Amino acid sequence: MLHLAAFFLFKDNTMKPYLILLLCLILTSAAHCQQAQSYHQAQHGFNGGLHRVIDLSRQDGFVQAKTLDDLSKLAHKVPGAIGFTAHPDFEKGVRYAHAILWYDRLSRTNQSWPLYLFDQEEARKQPGDDASKRSQAAAEDAIISELLVAQQAINKTGQDGIILTGKEHVTSVLAYAIVRLGGKIRHHGRFGAACTGCRSVVPGGNTQHCGKAIQGIEHWSCCGQAKQKTFCKYWELRYKTYLETSPKP
Repeated sequence: MLHLAAFFLFKDNTMKPYLILLLCLILTSAAHCQQAQSYHQAQHGFNGGLHRVIDLSRQDGFVQAKTLDDLSKLAHKVPGAIGFTAHPDFEKGVRYAHAILWYDRLSRTNQSWPLYLFDQEEARKQPGDDASKRSQAAAEDAIISELLVAQQAINKTGQDGIILTGKEHVTSVLAYAIVRLGGKIRHHGRFGAACTGCRSVVPGGNTQHCGKAIQGIEHWSCCGQAKQKTFCKYWELRYKTYLETSPKP
């Protein structure tokens, strides 16, 4: 295309103004495409707070995606995406990757999959720095959107408390909404949910009793309760941290 335009530029002076404009448009478009597909590895992770992702394996073109550059192109097509994350061995064949829409907590890099952002300034932020205003607002909007569901769950379970199931990054928004409304979340001892593995893999623990609590060890991922019928404090601790680092509701 560039060679053809250059030929006519020197062949026919009457076409010169139009061809110059065409060349400018071609060069501008090429530069824009190159810039639009750029990404930067973040100096932080996105664990420990709220976040929203889109599974890139459901996007057209994922089967052909083999590199991080390919994932960047796919993520750019996802409306609202600010970057993407992928399994550390994605380029070796471990096919897990997500577009990142927002996240409200900056963790250490070893606490999540590598994070790649389109905004270089955001990528330079360090663990513990504030999330972007956009992400903070998105997190608050997500909690508000779950308040009705949370209230219905509280009304249904009463004093027994609510059992949360599913992956933590999916249920976390609902958990925050429940805590905001004063609801209680029950222990159930399942891996990957509010009560983590210490309830069963630590000596003395089982699905009802936390092993570390029995040993008198306080820790972040569980409320530390040793009694059988107690409510989990994990989400209350998480929500307290959210209030300390995000705009107040």
